[in-house]
Amino acid sequence: MSFYLLLLVSVISNVTANILLKKGVTSFGGLSGQKAKLLLELTKAATSPFVILGVALYGFSFLIWLRILSFNDLSRAYPIFATIVFLLTTAGSVFFLNESVSLLRFAGIAIMLVGIYLVARY
Repeated sequence: MSFYLLLLVSVISNVTANILLKKGVTSFGGLSGQKAKLLLELTKAATSPFVILGVALYGFSFLIWLRILSFNDLSRAYPIFATIVFLLTTAGSVFFLNESVSLLRFAGIAIMLVGIYLVARY
């Protein structure tokens, strides 16, 4: 498989995992951080289908990432990966989680896309 195809598979798996984890953790009220509730909340997280699928997709993304690192420079691969994950996670948060994103954040993403172009090209 080509670098960009592997990267796309890893990115989509990672982004989907993030969205599923957010959906899963909010479905039961999240992790409060209180010691008295920790075991119950972790049990809820561990049995949430969204969290389970999210963790599985993270694992899959990680395995693909290891393959990418086997034949590419980290200094090239990671900035591309991180920027695309950030962009698609933000888009997914808007479309699937109904989060709002400011115009300033969109401007920042546009700047990152210019940077990813430069990193990928040179």
